[in-house]
Amino acid sequence: MKSTLSILAILLLLLFTVSCKNDGEKQSGVYGRVTAAEGSAANAVVSIYKTPDPAPTDDLSVWSVSNDNDGVGFPYGLNFTFDHRSLPGYQWVATDTADGDGNFRFESVVGGNYIVVASKLNQDFCFSLPKELNTAGSDVDLGEFRLPRVVVYENVYTLRTNTTWEAGTHYVIRDRSLRVMPGVTLTIEPGAIVLLSGGSSLEIDGTLICHGEPNNFIRFMAADVFARDPDSWQEIKIDNGANTPDIQYASFMDGATALKLEASGGSVRNCFFTRMSAEAILAQSPEPPSISRCVFDRVGNGLYNAGTAGFSCERSVFQTCDPFAIILYTISDAEIFCNWFRDCGGSDTSGSGSRGVIKLDLVTNTEIHNNFFETSWYALQIGSWVDSTTEIHHNVFTRMNTVMNIGVTEDQRGPSNPKLNYNCFSTIDRKVVFVNCNQFNYRNIDAANNSWGTMSINQIKDQYINDRDDDGTCPLVFIAPPLDNCNAVLTLTGTRAGICQ
Repeated sequence: MKSTLSILAILLLLLFTVSCKNDGEKQSGVYGRVTAAEGSAANAVVSIYKTPDPAPTDDLSVWSVSNDNDGVGFPYGLNFTFDHRSLPGYQWVATDTADGDGNFRFESVVGGNYIVVASKLNQDFCFSLPKELNTAGSDVDLGEFRLPRVVVYENVYTLRTNTTWEAGTHYVIRDRSLRVMPGVTLTIEPGAIVLLSGGSSLEIDGTLICHGEPNNFIRFMAADVFARDPDSWQEIKIDNGANTPDIQYASFMDGATALKLEASGGSVRNCFFTRMSAEAILAQSPEPPSISRCVFDRVGNGLYNAGTAGFSCERSVFQTCDPFAIILYTISDAEIFCNWFRDCGGSDTSGSGSRGVIKLDLVTNTEIHNNFFETSWYALQIGSWVDSTTEIHHNVFTRMNTVMNIGVTEDQRGPSNPKLNYNCFSTIDRKVVFVNCNQFNYRNIDAANNSWGTMSINQIKDQYINDRDDDGTCPLVFIAPPLDNCNAVLTLTGTRAGICQ
C-alpha cells in the first residue's frame, strides 16, 4: 500500500512538473500570406525577431521612457521603428520561405512578443511593413504581408509637377539630390517609405506634405537597409522660401541631418529620430519651428536652433544625444518644457569636455521648466550673454555630473546669470552651479528656493557651489532660502517640479 501511494505521489509530481513547464512555454502556430504589388510573392522570406522588452528601470531603454510616463513622447509601435539589420535588441528567431501562393507557417513559436517581416530574396528595397506578433499559446493568423512597389529615382534631379508618393510604395533616391521645385507640392502618404542612398538628400523649394498617422508612419531610411553599417544619407532640407513645414508621425533613421529647416515657422510632431550622426533637427530660419512629442534616440545634437525668436520644445524624449540634446544660439522668447532628458553628453560619470543636455549662447527671455534631467554630464552649458531673463525653474535634476556650468565663449565674452529657482537636485556628483571665474563673469546669480537635499547653507556652499567663496574673481551665487524637500516647490508655487502632468 505504501509503495502504491509512493508511486502515485511521484506520478502526480511529474504531472505537475510537466504542466508547469507547458504553461511557461506555451507555443503557437503562426501563419499568414505574402502578396506582392509587382511580380510574384513566391519564395518570399518571412522572418521573426524577438523584440526588446521595455524595462522601466533600464537606463538603456528608450522604450521604457515613454511607457513610464505618458506625459512625454508618444505611443509609437516597435513595428514602425524596427531595425531591419537585426542588431542587438532584435534577436532573430526563425525564417520561413513562402510557397508558390505566398503562404507561410511557423509551427511552434514560444509565447512572447515579436516582430515579423517579409522580404523578397536578394532585393534590398523590397520588404513588407513589419508587424507586431504577440503569442500566448493559440494559433495566430497574421493576415497579409504586402511586398511593395518600388520606384527608383535615378538621373532624375527635380520634381516639376505635383507628385504623390503612395502608401505601400518604396521610393529610392539614388542621386545626390532630388529637388521639389518652387510652386510644386510633394505629398507623402502614410505608409510610404523613402530610401535614400549614401550622401543623398531631398530638397524642398515648394511644399512638402508629410502627415503620417499613429498606426501608419512615413519612414525615411538609408537605402542599404540590411547593411551592418549603412551609408548615411545627407538631409531632408526645407529651403528658405518654401512653404511652412508641418511634419508628423514620421521616423528618420541612419542619416546625417534628418531635417534641415530654413523655412520660417511650422511644426514637427510625434516623430522618431535615431542614429542621426549630425543633428536630428537643424533649424536655421529667423522664426523657428515648434517641436512636440518627439523621440530622439542615439543622435548627435537632437535640436540645433539658430533662429531669432519663438522656439519651443515640449513633451519630447531625448536619450543618448551627444554632444547635446538641445543647442540654442542667438534667440529670445524660447520655451523648453515638459521634456525628459537622459544619458546626454555621456552619463554623469563618463562624460567629458563641453557636452551635456542643453547648451545656451546669447539667449534672453527664455524659460526652461518642468523638465526631468537624469544621468547626463552637464545639464546646462551656459555660454555668453544668457542673462536673468532666462529662467530655469520647476525642473528635477538627478544623477548629474554638474547642473549648470557657467562659462564664456571666446567670440562673445559677456556675463551670464540665468535664474535658477524652484528646482529639485538629487545625487549631483560635482556641482549644481559652477561659475568659471574670469574677468567676464561678474554678475551675481539667483539660485534661491531650490531643494538641495539639505538645509545647511554651509554644506550647500561647500558641496554644490563654485563662486566667490572659492575664487575672489567670481560673482556670488545666492542660495538662501533653500527648501527642505521637493514637495515644498508645489506648496510654495502650486506647481510640482518635474514633467508636466
